[in-house]
Amino acid sequence: PSTPYESIGMVEGKPQTPSSIWFRDYYDKVSSQSWPKEFQPVEVLQYPGETVFVPAGWPHLVLNLELTVAVTHNYAAEFGPFQKMWDEVAREEEDFGRRWYSGLKKFGRDDLASMAP
Repeated sequence: PSTPYESIGMVEGKPQTPSSIWFRDYYDKVSSQSWPKEFQPVEVLQYPGETVFVPAGWPHLVLNLELTVAVTHNYAAEFGPFQKMWDEVAREEEDFGRRWYSGLKKFGRDDLASMAP
């Protein structure tokens, strides 16, 4: 999670790089002997029926090796980089952000609603 995002092609405010392009442009770099050990990637080959958990704040990407149906779930936790997530939702999904804010207020989570930009 401490990998500098820009060094792996994840630049704040720029569109997400498609996985196939990321593998073409960055995979050799991050898997080389010269890449810092503390930033070494974790590679997982997921088989049918298996679940992969990616901790909050970990940059990640997925490359499907064959035709795939995936079910993903993102969750918002008050622990971890909540402020960063809240800022991103407010910036990129304004309508959802307003509804989320209303829900936080409705259910008495003023502590979280107070983080609204």
